[in-house]
Amino acid sequence: EVGELVVTNLGRIGSPLIRYRTRDLVKASTSEDPAGRKLTWLDGGILGRSDDMLFVRGNNVFPSSIEAVVREIAEVAEFRLELRTVRAMQELCVVVEPTVEAADISALLIERVQSALRQRLGFIVDVRAAAPGELPRFELKSRRIVRDES
Repeated sequence: EVGELVVTNLGRIGSPLIRYRTRDLVKASTSEDPAGRKLTWLDGGILGRSDDMLFVRGNNVFPSSIEAVVREIAEVAEFRLELRTVRAMQELCVVVEPTVEAADISALLIERVQSALRQRLGFIVDVRAAAPGELPRFELKSRRIVRDES
């Protein structure tokens, strides 16, 4: 099971028990070594960040999982996630910008991206196409999540 890594100091008798939330998502695994000692390790290292998680239609969604799906499709040049609240629920729309070569097949591209996201995430996500060059490019940390707070 995936959960947040919390660390604490257990080695000092005179210190108070303080827990530190790292906001890193990990999967702990255990096994026994040949001597019978129980070993614990983080399977796969850090899997993501808990503060990056989105809650959409009752599902936990990580932007990195959406990015992994979108980046597998060569005709997508850039993308953006648009979140809005509809009747107290978060709705997600993935805006994809086709490459210049794929601009004329944007309807097929939308269908392909939507199908790939449904297969990977397990629920239907709205997808719409932007014109080539419409979405901003980022040099440093990208800001791909746009929240509609209205």
